[in-house]
Amino acid sequence: MKTKTFNPILAILIAVFLTNMYWVQAQKKQTKTNGEAISIHEKEQEKIVQDLLEAFNLGAENVLELFDEEAIIEYPYAYSLGTPSSLNKTQYANYLKGALANMPDITFSQVKSYTTENHIVWAEFHGEVIIPSTNKLYQQDYVARFTLKNGKIIHYKEYWNPMAVSAMGDHKEVNEMFNDKSKQ
Repeated sequence: MKTKTFNPILAILIAVFLTNMYWVQAQKKQTKTNGEAISIHEKEQEKIVQDLLEAFNLGAENVLELFDEEAIIEYPYAYSLGTPSSLNKTQYANYLKGALANMPDITFSQVKSYTTENHIVWAEFHGEVIIPSTNKLYQQDYVARFTLKNGKIIHYKEYWNPMAVSAMGDHKEVNEMFNDKSKQ
């Protein structure tokens, strides 16, 4: 008797199907009002993505203003670098001090937002910056999930490639950038 094994191609197809299903749902929610393709409510939800990307170059306080006091910020791949993978707003404030200082004037492009049900916005974007301590170009493609509550971010989950972080230095340097206890 033959046993069934995990099929990675089938798993990828299922993931693509689910992604497309969410995209179709988001598209169905669009309304045509005065020739506009997106409702005002959805525009406000998508605006939070642009506001956050702009705030990264305006300082930690500007970023933090976009988050609810009870917000949780997650970086699922950060643990592989020895940096925090889940933060509350206070911890995120400390994290931002190291992150923003080491990524001054980061530019974002290829920004796409997708509004779904229950105040959830998905976003894709590309970021680039020269890291001052290494003088290397950091390039990253991000996928982020925003959950909103009363116009603020209550849950933020950001996916990125840990290998790209090598432009920031070795494992120890990266760990110090984002885990400096003197900032807490």
